[in-house]
Amino acid sequence: MVTFQAARDELRRRMEKVAESFGDLYPGVQAPKVFDGFPTSEPPFYIAVDSIVDTAAMGGKAVPDAGQLDFTIHVLCFARHADLATASATLLAYVDAVFNAVMADQRLAMSVDNSFPSVEAAGTSPDSSKYHMAAASVGVQCSVFSKCPQRFREVVQ
Repeated sequence: MVTFQAARDELRRRMEKVAESFGDLYPGVQAPKVFDGFPTSEPPFYIAVDSIVDTAAMGGKAVPDAGQLDFTIHVLCFARHADLATASATLLAYVDAVFNAVMADQRLAMSVDNSFPSVEAAGTSPDSSKYHMAAASVGVQCSVFSKCPQRFREVVQ
């Protein structure tokens, strides 16, 4: 199984489930649409789970003959509204939803050994149509503690 893809797909599935129940979880806040990667036509309220992982690296040894694999899945949250306070409050709810979706099961349905979310960048800005865009990038750092590519070991030896 490809760890990158399984973890990314599980994170996107969770965000889709959260979006379905958003009204119950965050009353009065506009539910986001969830996308695999960036949408071609941007709606005013959405969450995009980047389709490519980032900063993947092997390092350390969790157990003999097996290294630790670390990588990041980026979840991008956007809210666009005429009122800055509404755009900001909506974005904060989206970021909170990403954090809670990860922390509910940090193993991402057994696709990784551990994962931790962090806000990489966030901010607000008015656009040319006098709307306010609030955006945040949440990086979900994933770790697989004993990555042992046995099938590849057999092929290359």
